[in-house]
Amino acid sequence: MRHPTHLRAARGFSMVEVLVALIIIAVGLLGIAKMQALLLANTGVSRTRALIALEASSLASSMHADRSYWANAASWGNVPGGLTVTINPLAATPVSASDTALQSAIGSASGAAGGSPSITGTGAPAACETGGALAPCSTVNMAAYQLTQWELAMSNLVGNAQSGIACNQINSVVTCTITVTWTENTVNANTQEQQNGTAFLNQTYQLVVNP
Repeated sequence: MRHPTHLRAARGFSMVEVLVALIIIAVGLLGIAKMQALLLANTGVSRTRALIALEASSLASSMHADRSYWANAASWGNVPGGLTVTINPLAATPVSASDTALQSAIGSASGAAGGSPSITGTGAPAACETGGALAPCSTVNMAAYQLTQWELAMSNLVGNAQSGIACNQINSVVTCTITVTWTENTVNANTQEQQNGTAFLNQTYQLVVNP
């Protein structure tokens, strides 16, 4: 007796199918790599923003500790338009103030373009840290000490950040605004998300303080 046999030809994958599968896998891996890059970039951006917010709060606390200067408009030397302080770590004078007494105290610390002021010299603000014949610190020297130390910390954390402080007195109440501006390098998922054709964005953080 014969038993019928059915032979089925064994069929494998064609080269076209293999190539299509490889392309799909490659596209998926590229998407995963892009998502990883976005995650790392966003983590770095969040870290920078958090540090700037913490530093601004630290300066606000220093201003509260030296209320005799910051909350007393008379100590600013009757500057028209209030007190302004500009902080730029790349400037020839990294910290400059509209109050001549404060500017003189700041100038007692050595500084150079591209660098940060040093408070360990022989100037009046150095007494805030090292003591000596000029200790204890006057209110203006303490303000100069706080500003130069804060500028040094900011330049170490965010080198391209520029800051400003604007204080005014209205109805016997002093209000100061701390503004920090810096350049942020962003990573976009696609070209549509890129703003103004550049990956670098200027960011601003403001904190309002009543010393």
